[in-house]
This record gives sequence, structure tokens and C-alpha cells, in this order.
Amino acid sequence: MPSNSSISSVIEVLKAAFTVPNKPLSPLPPQLLVVGAKMRPGLSPRTITSRIIARQSEAGAPSGDIYSESSNVMESMTTIMIEEIISALQLDAKIEVVIPPGVQVTTMGSGNLGGPVVSQGATTNIASGSGVIR
Repeated sequence: MPSNSSISSVIEVLKAAFTVPNKPLSPLPPQLLVVGAKMRPGLSPRTITSRIIARQSEAGAPSGDIYSESSNVMESMTTIMIEEIISALQLDAKIEVVIPPGVQVTTMGSGNLGGPVVSQGATTNIASGSGVIR
């Protein structure tokens, strides 16, 4: 028969598996997503790199050409790292979405005599989809 301490440790492991370390973000309203997504410019390695290089003096790092005969290695490495990170996000990342049941829908079709028929209802199953980071 297992000891009480081993059962306690199993229970602690199970509790730890179901604890949420950070409070999840609340979902954005769909109207904001429709408008806001179209206004985003997309990921640009050049823009991100220039922002980082512009701010590196905040950390005390030198910027610009330190020596007249060669470029700044830190800035060159920053460019390479950002390009690789953005490339990985755009080419390797996977986005999955789910549409919960109960979403209101309106459908249109034609009736027996060819006239329009409009019906309203709600989704009954969970739907899933995929997306691309740009």
C-alpha cells in the first residue's frame, strides 16, 4: 500500500498541472478585431531592428560605427537576430482559431419560387480555422 507522502506528492503534481500561472487576457471585441487587424502594417525586420538600435543607448550600448574602418558588430548581430526571428514567426508559426458554439448567424438563399429566403440562427458546433502571421 502506498504511503501517505507519495499520494500527497501525486496530488500536488496534479494541482500544479491545473494552476494558471498568469491571468489570461480577456478577448478583444470582434468589431475591434475587424477594424484593427486591417490597420496593422505587418512585421518588418528592418523596422524592428531600427527601433532596437535606436534604443540600445538606454542600456549603455554603443551605437553607430564605433571604429571608422568597420561596422558595429552589435548592430549587425541585432539585424541578423531580428531577421531570423521574424522569418521563423512568418514561416514556422502556426495560428489556430476556434469559433465557439452559439455565434449568431444570418443566412440567405432562394426559396421554391426563386424568391429570397432569410433565416437566422446560431452555430451549434465548435468550428476551427487557421491563420498566417504577416
